[in-house]
Amino acid sequence: MPQEKTGIVDLRKIAPSAAQKQAPAPGSLSWETEEFAYHHKDLQWFLVGGILALGIFASLLVLKNMFGAATILLFVFIMYLYATKKPDMLSVAVDGRGITVNTKRIPYSDVTSFWVLYEPPVKELILIQKTKFTPKTIIPLGQVNPVELRALLLANAIIEKEEEETLTDILARRFGF
Repeated sequence: MPQEKTGIVDLRKIAPSAAQKQAPAPGSLSWETEEFAYHHKDLQWFLVGGILALGIFASLLVLKNMFGAATILLFVFIMYLYATKKPDMLSVAVDGRGITVNTKRIPYSDVTSFWVLYEPPVKELILIQKTKFTPKTIIPLGQVNPVELRALLLANAIIEKEEEETLTDILARRFGF
């Protein structure tokens, strides 16, 4: 497979096999996957986070910044909820009418572009939508073949546009979220 020095596989440069050239693009794909990759956090992870939060909280109290101290407490509570949340299972289907995640259908008319991010072990479908409140949707691919998914989306006249992971996504994966 063609790879750059960064380990990114560019699916556009993979020549389809003879079997794929003869067969038409598949009509649909479906798979089940976890909502996000769960990383178990041990006691050390919580201790380090707690010590950092306590230090920031104490510093803000010394500086008499009550609003900042309250904000840190809220931030710590939200981080704890996210750190202990287990992923739900998603049922994803891609067919000629659109993309369905559980019971929510995203018609192709609402999709501006897509990108299949394939940087093992990360396999995600990134959809850019026309909606204002959720313009970017990231769907984990699980065990589905990213080349087949790309061919199906291209066959349905969806524009492929390279998207990169945001800094938030990279940091969240790095810190085990």
